[in-house]
Amino acid sequence: MKKYAVILVGLVIFFGFWGCAKRPDRKMLEKAQQLESQEKFAEAIKQYEKIARKFPNDTLSAEALHRVGLIYTNQLQDYEKAVGTFERVAKSYANTRFGAQAQFMIGFIYNNYAPDTAKARKAYEAFLAKYPQHELASSVQWELKYLGKDINEIPELAKAIQGGEGKKASSSPKTTKKRAK
Repeated sequence: MKKYAVILVGLVIFFGFWGCAKRPDRKMLEKAQQLESQEKFAEAIKQYEKIARKFPNDTLSAEALHRVGLIYTNQLQDYEKAVGTFERVAKSYANTRFGAQAQFMIGFIYNNYAPDTAKARKAYEAFLAKYPQHELASSVQWELKYLGKDINEIPELAKAIQGGEGKKASSSPKTTKKRAK
């Protein structure tokens, strides 16, 4: 009986240490994040893409590709590539949190950075159809309500701007980049 107890304890210890070891894909993700924090964006994108190719069915791939989309949006300002990447995430990982966020980002980019209200509307409506109970649904509804409007045409924002500056904000053709989130 003691022999079985020793074997059982040995197995528990073995699997305990084995479970604590970092997965290779997790190490790859950490490397990509490190490259990103060092502002080595091209290298980070390559590393994230490598994760997506090597582990296509893992949610880590969804996270990696989501990071690629954010790099294209925020750091490189390549909105075409950002949308393409987010479309890939939204399609391939629709049932993950990254799928919902990616669908939101498609609409957000078209509404705020690469103005195309028709594409923004389509992306936002697709979001609401797929994720009506998602925490971003109210933000999407707000975006749709004010889609394509000048910042001064949005009562909540116009009041905040006027109150904060003591004067009316300068007019812009759309709410691009100036609209607060």
